[in-house]
Amino acid sequence: MDYAKSKAALTDEAASYVENYKKYAWFHQPRSIYELDTLKLLQVKQITTYEPLKEFANLKKLEFGTTNSRLTLPDLAGLDSATSLEHLSFISKTTIKKNIEALSRLEHLESLQMFYVQHTLPDQLLSPLKSLKSVSFSKHNYDSQTVLPDSLETISMSFDEIEAVPGFAPAAGVKKVTLGGQTCQLESLDSFRVFPNVEEIRLIAPKKLVDLSYVSQLRKLKILDANFAAASDLSPFYQHDSIEEIRLRGSSVESLQEMGICPNLKTLYLEKTKLNSIEGIREQFPHLELLWIWGTKVKNLEALTGMSSLINLDLTMLKPKSWEFISTLTGLETLDLCKTSFSDPGLLLNLPHLKKLRLSGSNVDPQSTEYKELEEAITGRNGKLS
Repeated sequence: MDYAKSKAALTDEAASYVENYKKYAWFHQPRSIYELDTLKLLQVKQITTYEPLKEFANLKKLEFGTTNSRLTLPDLAGLDSATSLEHLSFISKTTIKKNIEALSRLEHLESLQMFYVQHTLPDQLLSPLKSLKSVSFSKHNYDSQTVLPDSLETISMSFDEIEAVPGFAPAAGVKKVTLGGQTCQLESLDSFRVFPNVEEIRLIAPKKLVDLSYVSQLRKLKILDANFAAASDLSPFYQHDSIEEIRLRGSSVESLQEMGICPNLKTLYLEKTKLNSIEGIREQFPHLELLWIWGTKVKNLEALTGMSSLINLDLTMLKPKSWEFISTLTGLETLDLCKTSFSDPGLLLNLPHLKKLRLSGSNVDPQSTEYKELEEAITGRNGKLS
């Protein structure tokens, strides 16, 4: 390993980085390249050891490669000399030939992005990283680790093929998990047993997901984002004290009643589902702030009467029997009534916080006195009517 040759290559990369980014207003140009806190390495063939990084005492963030490219790293020897490093990312489709174990000695590393690494990893590579909070895996290495660091909070596996969370040893510290690229293949949430304290689950278009039953075991879960899941049964959320946000757009959900009372639910996206009733919604979700049920089969919206907690409501394409309830939603700031049967803008005149309103395609007459009065009121709040 040639320290001097490697140092020369690293300083050339640092100089190129400064030259490429100094034109941007956000970039703070240091007095010396050795004061850089961020460094991107694109040309690495001449680097046989990363030990010279110890001379970059302020280095917090290191990136290898650039998007839409491939990169071979012959050797990561000496990378652990970057003792202040907190964020490490491989941006190119990367192959690491030797000494990947140097990663496990980065004591202050908080974020590690391995999504573009094109091969598996040695087991126990991550477990020594006591400061690691966030990691992303690729389809080539997501199941390579049996033990995750206790400090880990966020995991991302953003590829289509994933069918389940790998069988890690239980990781009580993990709070947020994201799975899938354009889609994912999960059929149930049972594999989340390895994350007993998870608070946020985001699944990208899990079209095979039918079984939500394990939600009942995830008592700290706050957010479930599973748009386009095939699920229809919401009973696993029964009396769930922690859940705050549910996104199930395009699912097969028909009813909310089996959820019982969810006292902390604030956000509910059920647009384009098979939902046909919202009976009891006010009592079930007393703190609901956002409700999107556009494109559903709901015919009766009277259950919304008096839900002053609602701030954002989307009823696009709905044609309920009556619209009288809407005048009682005094907390509304955003309301979408596009392509609905709504015709009486006078019902909206006493909504003091309404700032964003969409009525295009509804039955409202834009030439009516009530419409013009409503438009003036919303404009006076610096809002928008369209």
